[in-house]
Parts: sequence; structure tokens; C-alpha cells
Amino acid sequence: MLLDDEHALATQIANAWGGPPRLFKNALSAPLFTPAEFIQALSTTAQAMASGRKEPFGRANLAGRSPAIHELLAFFPGPDIRSFEQYEAQVGQAFPGSEFSVILDKVDIALPSIRRKLTPTLHGLFGRVGYPARGIHSCIYAGTYSSTPFGIHMDDCHVLMATGIGTKKMAFWPRAYFEHRAELVQAGSPAHAGEALAALLADATILEVGPEDLLYWPAGEWHVAVNDSGRFCASLSIGIYHKGDTSEILKKAVVLPSGPAANSDHKALDALDLDGLSAASAAGGGMSSPERLRRMWDALSADITAPHAAELAFAAHTLGIRTSAGFGPLPQHGVGEQAGEHDCDAQAVVDEDRHGLDWTTVGDKLLACAHGQVLVFDRNTQAVAALLAGVKQGMPTRVADFAALVPDDAHSPLRAFLANLRPGAAIVE
Repeated sequence: MLLDDEHALATQIANAWGGPPRLFKNALSAPLFTPAEFIQALSTTAQAMASGRKEPFGRANLAGRSPAIHELLAFFPGPDIRSFEQYEAQVGQAFPGSEFSVILDKVDIALPSIRRKLTPTLHGLFGRVGYPARGIHSCIYAGTYSSTPFGIHMDDCHVLMATGIGTKKMAFWPRAYFEHRAELVQAGSPAHAGEALAALLADATILEVGPEDLLYWPAGEWHVAVNDSGRFCASLSIGIYHKGDTSEILKKAVVLPSGPAANSDHKALDALDLDGLSAASAAGGGMSSPERLRRMWDALSADITAPHAAELAFAAHTLGIRTSAGFGPLPQHGVGEQAGEHDCDAQAVVDEDRHGLDWTTVGDKLLACAHGQVLVFDRNTQAVAALLAGVKQGMPTRVADFAALVPDDAHSPLRAFLANLRPGAAIVE
């Protein structure tokens, strides 16, 4: 078992939910990631950034400043780096004596085993406290920094933290500590303290997280990492955005047309024709820009005003979070760990996860969701529901059985949807 007792741990976290920071000693049977997996996450993140993908993403801080582009490269493994010790030597040689930090955002995409290990406990937790309105965000914070580069701060998410390399000290102050003390808060940023850490540390609660420990703290708790040893530490932070707003669902559901790539020379407007706005687009086949805008506008309006559009948007958001434990869709093939290694396969995230597949009907449509991947069926909904029920019960189901129920132009998204169920479900060709 990856966590000593997933049910008991979920209950303990739920009991601590919303209260002061709580350290669960020896809650894990092993660290959630190893030094070798940290190097893998760095390499995968670097490859994603080099390919122009938005996630996963990495950033760094060097001696209190953002590194230059040529300096940033030294924080990611070179082609000959095979171990954590080699990586540590690489950074030390590039910046001798300087403290630094590296942050890997959406690290569950770079390291899907993290998602697989945490999913059962998160489902158990969310079954008790409710599923997060905005999902979750995973980060690895690593380096030798003496304290968090952006200082004492608070976030609007609950946090679970574990370490993979070294130990991590966190200092906490309750929200009330800073209330009515404006001189301690950074001007223009009510979520960041302006006072130096040393002046406030004596009033803090300090908790130290070891490799088999799990730390929880609530949203709105002032906190900062502290490191007086100078040794390297890497910790995983799972931010749980429990509260949200319906406007965030709207922004997620209404997808605006993407613009042309930078420097592509395919812009719709070459300066404004103030007499008639009749400038033609190189990519628009001579269509005037106002007409192109009108067609985009009409298409967007049609999506928003379609029957049950709001209900479908809410259902997609809700099922996406519920079936993925807040992580979102599984990473696409080729991102993250190598396929074929079952223990680390992104598609094996939740082989026995009863939450991973769910569906609902809205009007005359059926909306299905597999580990965060949504697909809308607008015909044969009863037959589709019967097939999905069979999949959930473990019955072998052929791709062709689904394909026969959707139009030809829906086969590609259908296969992408079904891929999110393999190999945890018996989907066969």
C-alpha cells in the first residue's frame, strides 16, 4: 500500500480540515517521490517547456532574483546527468555558494505516479469535506533557499505537503496574527507580509516534515518555508482550491478562438481601416475582418445559447473534478513517465478507482467523464449509458460498440476518451 492506511489518513485529514496546521507523523509507508523521480520530473518539465507546452512548467530563483535565460538552463539536468548527486553538483558548479529554489508546476503531469499514489486518499478526503470547486494544483518546491523567496504569505487553498528529498520546516501564523496590524502587511498585497521573517519567527508555530510525514494546513494560514541547514530539500505541495466562483466555470466553459502564433504574419488586421474596416486577412481568403469577427461572434453565441448550455458546462466541470480527484484529465501519451512501465504508467493511475468514470444526462445529451476527460454524446444516449455501466462493472467492452453509436466525425474524440479508461477498464479493440 502506497499510503499506510488510505481510509484512516483521509479521515484524519478531514477531522483536521479548516483547523490549525497538523503534522501526520509516519503517515506514509514511503516518500511520495524519490531523488531519481525528481530528476525525471525536471527532465520532463524541461522537455515540455522546450516544446512550447504550457504544462508542466518550471521556474527558479537565484539568490533572491529571477535567473536570466542562460542561467535557467543550469537548474535542469544536462544530457549527461543521471543521478541526483550529479544534478546537485551541476547546480553547485554553476552557482557556487548561492542559495536557489526551483518550482515545478503541475508536477503530476511530469510525474504521474504522484497522482496514482494520492488519488485514493483524496477521494476519501473529498467524500468527507466535499470536492474542491476549483480542483487541485501540484508543485514541487526544491533547493537550498533559507526561506520562501516571496516571503511570509497566505494562499486561498488548503495544502497537503510531503518531502521526497531531505526534511522541510514550515513556519505558521494564524490569520488573526496579522489582522488589524497593517504595518506587518506588504502594501498593495494583503496576502504577503512586509515585515522581515526574523522579527516574526519567535511567534510562529514551526513544524518539520520528514520523508514519511504528511503536513496539512488550511486556506488563509500565513506561512513560509525556513531552512537553517543550507541542505537541499525537495517537497511536494498539493494545493486544494476548495472554494471557487461560478465565473470561473464560465471562463472554463466558454473557449475563445485562439490567436495566430507570434511572428506568423497571419494577422487579421494590418492597421485599422477607419473608413470601412475592410482590411483582408492573409489567412481569411479575402474575407473582411468585420465579417470574420462576426462569424466568430455568431459561433460563440450559438454555443452559449444552445439548449442546456449552462447545465452542460456545470456538469462537465463537476464531473471533471470528481472523476479525477481534482487533478484534471490524464496526461497525453508521451508526457510524463514512459509507457510500458505499469507501475508508473499514466493510464494506470486508478486501476480500481470506482470514481474514475461517471456520466449524467442533460436534456437530450449524455455527458460522460473518464478521469477528468469529458465527452458529450448527443445520440443513442440510453445505449451509451448501458455500455458505460458495463465498463464500470468490469465487463469487456469493444471500441467498436461505442463507435457504432456516434457519427464518424466523433470517432477521434471517442478514442481519446476511451484511452483515459485503459488499462483500468476492459476496453478492447
